[in-house]
Amino acid sequence: MNESKNIENLFAKYLSGNMSSEEQKEFEKWFAASPENQKSFEKNKKIWELSKNHISSELIDRDKIEVLQKIHSNQTIKLKQSRRRLLIYKLAAIFAIPVTFALSWYFMGSQEPIQPTSPDMFCEVTAPKGHVAKCILPDSSEVWINTGSTISYNTGSFNNKSREIQLSGEAYFEVTKNKEKPFKVKTSIANILVTGTSFNVKSYSDRDLFETVLAEGSIDMEINNAAEQKVSIVPGERAVYEVGKKNIVIEKVESDIFTAWRNGELLFKDATLNDLVRELERIYDINFHLQDEKLGEFRFRGMFSYNNNLIEALEKIKRTAHIDYYIENKEVWLKKE
Repeated sequence: MNESKNIENLFAKYLSGNMSSEEQKEFEKWFAASPENQKSFEKNKKIWELSKNHISSELIDRDKIEVLQKIHSNQTIKLKQSRRRLLIYKLAAIFAIPVTFALSWYFMGSQEPIQPTSPDMFCEVTAPKGHVAKCILPDSSEVWINTGSTISYNTGSFNNKSREIQLSGEAYFEVTKNKEKPFKVKTSIANILVTGTSFNVKSYSDRDLFETVLAEGSIDMEINNAAEQKVSIVPGERAVYEVGKKNIVIEKVESDIFTAWRNGELLFKDATLNDLVRELERIYDINFHLQDEKLGEFRFRGMFSYNNNLIEALEKIKRTAHIDYYIENKEVWLKKE
């Protein structure tokens, strides 16, 4: 019984492309042991390839609902267990299936919010790995939060005299216009000031880099603890600040390339393999290794989807750059073919 179960596990890992090198050797040894084993494998392979036709749409829809309910439940608990005191507005999770990134949290004042009992209560929203979260703030501004990123705000003071959001990671903002109440995005490196516009901000804690891209309107960018380093940005501009270099670089860009992640897409135009790998690590929560560091300078142009699995992304890299891969546990190794 145990041997049979082990073989079934090997089938699944082989067909899904998730075998370790040890499991690959074990499978090849079993496969070569007898014609019966080979016939058994071919039979299971056909079942695997045709399985999508054997699953009814009713069963798929039922499973989707069960998964959504579990994710919604887990995410709510995660919010309540934050180290800060949190004020949780009425929540509604809305998913676009089969696109797994579309998790939306709505924090709307018009939907019977719980009234704050303390000026130090915070609301915090985190996008799980492999997902993009969307939330609507009490002032009706909309925020898309990239995978592994977090926004938070003080529920007692937000939308009173000002609107202030703390960001760790990457988010896209569509801010409701209100000149009387300026909107501010704060990060560990720099801040963005705005009254109403659409823009992207990226500032991950594991990188000494801050960048913002403006889609519409106008924004001011200021570096923390350096009031003299303040610049105004117009639509179609990208501002980048590296802590080590201590200067702001502004360039003209196609803003869609830097904001496509909202729709679960990564667009690359002359990006390096290092850039691509960094994003794939965030999406799939997996570590990449380059056998030759020079591979990291290979340049890419194309699109990757959050909705595709890791194997599809790796196969696209293989076809485009002739860079082979193998996977062991949660480690991906890339090497030249």
